[in-house]
Amino acid sequence: MLLRQFLAFELAIFLGTSSTVPRPPALGVVVEADRVHVNSGEISIGATIYDGDQFSTEPGGMLLLRGDAMTLELIEESAMLIHGRTNGAQGAEAELSKGTLIFSTERAAALGITALGARVDPTADVRTIAQITIAEPNELRIYARRGDLQFSYRGETETIAERSAFRVILDASEEQPKKAETIKPGHKRKAFLLIAISAGAAGASALAYERHHHHHKPPESPDRP
Repeated sequence: MLLRQFLAFELAIFLGTSSTVPRPPALGVVVEADRVHVNSGEISIGATIYDGDQFSTEPGGMLLLRGDAMTLELIEESAMLIHGRTNGAQGAEAELSKGTLIFSTERAAALGITALGARVDPTADVRTIAQITIAEPNELRIYARRGDLQFSYRGETETIAERSAFRVILDASEEQPKKAETIKPGHKRKAFLLIAISAGAAGASALAYERHHHHHKPPESPDRP
């Protein structure tokens, strides 16, 4: 009798522990949130961010996340998905699917951003602040406010220097079909086209957001100097 009770107790412990699914490691916390949804639910200040969390902001909304050596700010009518680095490496990956994301980091390996199949990474372990906007189904707008960025798309890379801003047209060959005839045989057309624009134009949405943000809430923006 005692043996059967002991075995039943051991089995209960085994089933209880084996059925428990460990939570993924935390990637950061929510610092500010206004009209934000996470995984189709509501979110509050102080909530923990986990691998696979998907965030979206309503019109007039905003989200500020802070993790290890990085800050992410999602402005209104934007959406992104967050993942941890693979193979146990520290840091986070943010995939922007709509709108504008402003990020700040002091460690190049702490954060990587993807959008429309392209990738943006800090180039060095220095304070880096940048803004990425999805402007069209095949167009990004990137502003490197502080620190250089590396832009990668379909195996090709370019450096976006500090204080510079660009329209990035993806699949540029489809945008300029008439010019394709002028390309000499053996010359490969680039997968993307960088068009320089003023930093003011690139950062207009962020600046407009900051004025609204600072008027209503304490200045927590990652775009601070």
